[in-house]
Amino acid sequence: MLRTRIVLIIAFAFLCNAVCSCALHAGVVNPDISVIGQIIYKYHDDRTVADGRKPTLDLGETELVFDSYLNPYAKGTFVFSVGEEGLGTEEAYIDVIKGLPDGLALRGGKYRLGFGKLNPVHPHAYPFIDAPRVMGAMLPGEDGFNDIGTRASYFLPLPWASDISADVIKGLAFHPDEKNAAAGWLAHWNNSLLLGEATPLDVGVSATRGTNNVQWGTKTAVYGADIKTKIPFSSLTKLTLQGEYFYNNSTVAVDTNTGDPTHMGRQGFYAFADLNFKQRWNAGLIYDQYNPPENKDRTNRAIKCFAGYSLLEETTLLRITGERFKPENSPAVHTVMFQVLFSMGPHKAHQF
Repeated sequence: MLRTRIVLIIAFAFLCNAVCSCALHAGVVNPDISVIGQIIYKYHDDRTVADGRKPTLDLGETELVFDSYLNPYAKGTFVFSVGEEGLGTEEAYIDVIKGLPDGLALRGGKYRLGFGKLNPVHPHAYPFIDAPRVMGAMLPGEDGFNDIGTRASYFLPLPWASDISADVIKGLAFHPDEKNAAAGWLAHWNNSLLLGEATPLDVGVSATRGTNNVQWGTKTAVYGADIKTKIPFSSLTKLTLQGEYFYNNSTVAVDTNTGDPTHMGRQGFYAFADLNFKQRWNAGLIYDQYNPPENKDRTNRAIKCFAGYSLLEETTLLRITGERFKPENSPAVHTVMFQVLFSMGPHKAHQF
């Protein structure tokens, strides 16, 4: 499997190089091309799964990133992922960022949807290795909230920086196991303020709704609020504080005899503190809790410590995390992960 993935990456790189060479002769600007890879060591003590108490070493998902300005008004982006299932298109979209009336911007294609602070960002840009568990439990989608759609965004004429966006999406993230699609929507409002002279504060709210079962027409709605600030202690030291709250209201089943739906409301949140110091180091703590989809009356909790170190600059990053995950009415699971994240090209594995 590893050999197959490496061959796919090399073949794809040669293909892209050939395409870009032809484009260059045709007078078209080459796109920026990057490859972001990772190696992950993992150990956990969950005896209910096959790899419990067995150290594993895997080649994580590899990302191939291509982007370029198509003209002064528009930019195109492609993100391909190479994993155990082969080569897939993670994102492919166009942004129209200039030339529209009143500062309006548009996006169309397949992309990570702008719900909250973490979901729009690729996991390799997180200060920790993987996303908080609450996001997988609350948001639609199997690998992040990602869908085909169109977005319109607009900067509001307010005394502070404020933008609002609305997406019409195909809706596949809400029902990934069904071929038929039922459209959904998403809206996000973000506000950026300055506390004092050097402390930024971002506050936002999000909402989305879609069909989780096309046959029965049952719906899922998710509402969220997010907040983030960076407290600077010096030019090389800053503390990031961030959190998000989620409320998931879903119609999960329909009684075949009466036609009556069953509703389930669940909630959860995460909060983390991340200290970045000496430019190349970071360390922090994250806590999240949520009602799991299988039982809204239970509360699962997880606390994780994390640390990272960049070799000289941000193209090579070493990370380690230790987590205690406690499902309600079940034994706690302890997990240790170590990650080597590396990138080639202008898109770095992690930006300082």
